[in-house]
Amino acid sequence: MKQSGTIDILGIAAHPDDVELSCAGTMLMAKRAGKKTGILDLTRGELSTRGTPELRAKETEEASKILQLDERENLGLADGHIEVTHENMVKLIRHIRHLRPIIMLTPHKNERHPDHEAASELAHQAAFYAGLAKIETTDDNGKKQEPHRPLLVMHFMQTYTFEPKVIIDISDVFEERMKAMNAYDSQFGRGASGRKLESKELDTFLTQKGFYEWIEARARHFGMIIGAEFGEPFWTQEAIGTKDIFSLVTKSIA
Repeated sequence: MKQSGTIDILGIAAHPDDVELSCAGTMLMAKRAGKKTGILDLTRGELSTRGTPELRAKETEEASKILQLDERENLGLADGHIEVTHENMVKLIRHIRHLRPIIMLTPHKNERHPDHEAASELAHQAAFYAGLAKIETTDDNGKKQEPHRPLLVMHFMQTYTFEPKVIIDISDVFEERMKAMNAYDSQFGRGASGRKLESKELDTFLTQKGFYEWIEARARHFGMIIGAEFGEPFWTQEAIGTKDIFSLVTKSIA
């Protein structure tokens, strides 16, 4: 783990590119607001049908630059075999206590990919237990870590839809958000312009006709709901409050 201090918002992803697919716009908006941002990928995506782990790592580096992340780490769990075990939970707790995020973004509990569902439950448990002082962990230097529990955990949408509790207006950063997603050419078969690239590799759920357009259409759909051009939906277990009632107004037309 790097020793650069705390961050404000941390995205938890089962695989590199999950955050880019789902809530990269929210990460960019936080960055524009002067917040420190980071992503923790649980696996290296080594079971992906397309590409290689080495290529995926290069693509992740490029996407991280586009997102202007302050931190990006990989937990090194086995792709296709994310287990909610005490060992894995402690690994994640160490990162949460090190980075000390105020907000944590995680996959939703109901998802198409089993790894996403497992990542959601692992993050849920780790976020809670990271706040218990009697669960002791140490950093890379052997120093005892202080307990820390994120104040808000929000679940991002991947394949399956849900009724969102909050929608973030990402209109100002949508172009950059799509560039970050398109950095993963091996997975989406798309260049920076969004144009489909020719490849002899097998097609997947991510390269099927209409997938790219679906991502944009979904962002437009949720944006329209709040009176914005593009939006990213989230679900939370708890209610979300505000000190400024006018901050809830995003529409310009009633």
